Amino acid sequence: MFRGLIKLGTLAALLLPPACSVASSEESFLNQFRLISSEGNEPAAFHNVAQVSRGKTDSADVAEGSIFAPDVSADSPIQPASYPADLICAEEFCDDESGGASAGAEVPLARFRKSFFQGAYASYGTISDDPDSGIMVRTIETNGTFAVPLGSMENVITFTPYIRADLLEAAAVFDVPETLFDTGVKMFWRRPINERLGSMLLVTPSVRSDFTTSEGAFRIFGLALLTWQWVPDKVSISGGVVYTGRDDFPILPAMGLLWTPAPDWKFDAQFPSPRISHRLSRNAGKSETWAYLAGVFGGNTWAVTRAGGVKDELTLSDLRLVTGIEYIQCENRGVYAEIGYVFNRSLEYENVPLQRELDSAVMMRAGISF
Repeated sequence: MFRGLIKLGTLAALLLPPACSVASSEESFLNQFRLISSEGNEPAAFHNVAQVSRGKTDSADVAEGSIFAPDVSADSPIQPASYPADLICAEEFCDDESGGASAGAEVPLARFRKSFFQGAYASYGTISDDPDSGIMVRTIETNGTFAVPLGSMENVITFTPYIRADLLEAAAVFDVPETLFDTGVKMFWRRPINERLGSMLLVTPSVRSDFTTSEGAFRIFGLALLTWQWVPDKVSISGGVVYTGRDDFPILPAMGLLWTPAPDWKFDAQFPSPRISHRLSRNAGKSETWAYLAGVFGGNTWAVTRAGGVKDELTLSDLRLVTGIEYIQCENRGVYAEIGYVFNRSLEYENVPLQRELDSAVMMRAGISF
């Protein structure tokens, strides 16, 4: 635990702006925790699928298996029980070849579809380590998101069934399975309380294992959050709690500050997933290109069978510094690619205690939302 606290402190020191006293994390978390960015005033169910699935970048990729992942925010003001006018307008831009407005107009992207099916996501990534002395990881993930209004568009719940596979190449001394799986359903619900205060709940029941044992394989990720629009459209603050379902850090605080000084910049000092984003280009109401720098607290816990048939729980953990670029289109479509430095990597078993340090490595990942 002490070693883990050092990791969190290191991540905060690397990425948090000097004036901020909060931190954040990503990857495993990103895929889910990033349901806390700021994507404008659209109803909760219609946030960018790429963010809901991977944590806005995801992503969410756990060094060796994510529990977050990602990347979406829901701290916008209360909306009427219908599609917001600016987003209906923005959706029309998607079908308008001329763009429908001057090139300089600040037109928001329509981040939703007027349908039960909100989109799908797929990604592939690697952590390039020497399999003769360390652990190389190849990750494949896919999901789909569906939205269900609970009486009105102000009260919507989304369901995201997903499956993730981490393919490991490692020396025999590490005693790890060839493949680790994480599959379940992410359920996200957001409810505005008043014009500035909102609540969010994210629950993900899942099975995390090598599919050789069911002992300790069922896990739950949970996030409960309150968000406050301190300065509407500029500054929001949030606070809550994250239940990770991991053995090393079962519970973490969720707190932070999101500052949007201009439409082209976002400073997201959220713990546990800090992120700085800059918009490189845009086609009014139709597409945007963003570059970002993020800190990631990666890792996950799986139920596995060790050599000799021993049932145990494996935790892989790391810290990451990631930079990437993403191209976003209307209605939850887009692509992204990123590269990062992975450090403070470790492997730990729970029932038959064993802990090993792993070398730092380079990670690369790309994904598509469609």
